[in-house]
Amino acid sequence: MFEQLLYILCGLSAGLLGGYLGLGGGIIMVPFLTVVAGVDIKIAVPISITAIVVNSFSASNEYLKKGMVDLELVIILSVFMVLGNITGSFLSSYIPSTYVSLILTVILLYAAFSLLKGRKPVERMTFKDNRTRYLLVCTVLSYLTGAVGALVGIGGCVIIIPVLYLIIGLPLSTARGTCSLMLGFSAAAASTVYFLNGQIDVSILPGVVLGIILGAKFGGYLGTMAKPLVVKILFFIIMLYLAYRLSYQPIQELL
Repeated sequence: MFEQLLYILCGLSAGLLGGYLGLGGGIIMVPFLTVVAGVDIKIAVPISITAIVVNSFSASNEYLKKGMVDLELVIILSVFMVLGNITGSFLSSYIPSTYVSLILTVILLYAAFSLLKGRKPVERMTFKDNRTRYLLVCTVLSYLTGAVGALVGIGGCVIIIPVLYLIIGLPLSTARGTCSLMLGFSAAAASTVYFLNGQIDVSILPGVVLGIILGAKFGGYLGTMAKPLVVKILFFIIMLYLAYRLSYQPIQELL
């Protein structure tokens, strides 16, 4: 009973922070499951990917209603992202947990410092659609993002949204909506592979999914009232702490 409450708490925390900070829950959920609940990262990753399916389709439905999804890019890039997810899911059986933890640590540090640095104000940005020129590059990046995302249990929004926004030239709101729908398809493919390989722990999954759904709703509400500076500082501190906790033991083992 205590363990189930702990799994719900992990999902709730990931959903709350993910919704508050405007990120998918995966980048927060995996560290929470491993650090707080003591779940092995090889078990936490498939659970995170499966929970992302629920979250992504739920969120993308709202973006679709508001016309904030580029369906052409969803169709093209999702194919390569799905292939990447399938690749990453298969590779997870052969890559040791130590290296998976270190890869996720690097992604956490990248996310923390990139948000702290900030970006050019939206009102000064000119949105020029460059899909014809850079589509090939974006397909490769989508494949690699899918592979890494499935391997470490994150959706990949931290990578795909900047690609759609800065390289393709979509408005930020459309980039978020497009990425959200893409993640639903790609995470579904990865979770299917994990399920067929018997890597999804069904005793943990229900509590985590319940927690992240409840947390994301409340976190999203709080996020609409949050001051940007507070969000940046909170995100930076949490990411650094989780990166430290994830990497400490693997680094000690390597040394």
